[in-house]
Amino acid sequence: MRNILITVLIPMLLFFNVSHTNTQTKWSVETLVGDAYCFKTPLTIKQTGYDDINFQAKYSTNSFKLPIYYSVHIAKWNREKAWELEFVHLKIKLNNNPPEVQRFEISHGFNLLIVNRIWENNKFIFRFGGGIVIAHPENIVRGKPLNQNKGILNKGYYIAGPTAQLAIGKRFSLFNNLVFMLAGKLTGAYARVPVKDGHANVTNVAVHCLVGLSYEFK
Repeated sequence: MRNILITVLIPMLLFFNVSHTNTQTKWSVETLVGDAYCFKTPLTIKQTGYDDINFQAKYSTNSFKLPIYYSVHIAKWNREKAWELEFVHLKIKLNNNPPEVQRFEISHGFNLLIVNRIWENNKFIFRFGGGIVIAHPENIVRGKPLNQNKGILNKGYYIAGPTAQLAIGKRFSLFNNLVFMLAGKLTGAYARVPVKDGHANVTNVAVHCLVGLSYEFK
């Protein structure tokens, strides 16, 4: 996973250097934990030689089981506005499996890599953004397990589709440049992930609640 993040994050971090530095420029780094609730959404599984499986999927997130749910943000501010790179480690596990599906989860990460635009007003943070899903699917469909040694760097990860979000947060100054954060967000994502001899089309819509710390520096 570390190599995948390096491959994806380095080009995106260069994005933050396109503007000229001035006295109003500062950076912030945030780390948050929390939980997410996934709404029922369509799931379609296509497997060669069989009829498609179509149903409304119900997912759990197991956010407090290792590896836990977390979100990391790096932002470059100019006055009250910023561009931000965010990584969200979300897990989803199918709960209402049909008989053909013995296991279906994306629990080493239904990861969201997002570029956000941010505004701050009276300690409230408003952000919207878009990005990509980096998924690590684990599934067994009709008794056929998915090979985990494929994908990016043969580690089982796939750039699977687009994602977007709307979020609001509240900042509480602690001391020096340390800030306590409360945040909520709505995310939507679509991912196409492999199954043995086919693929699955996964739609995910979730609300997230997070708490964490932010550190600001010039």
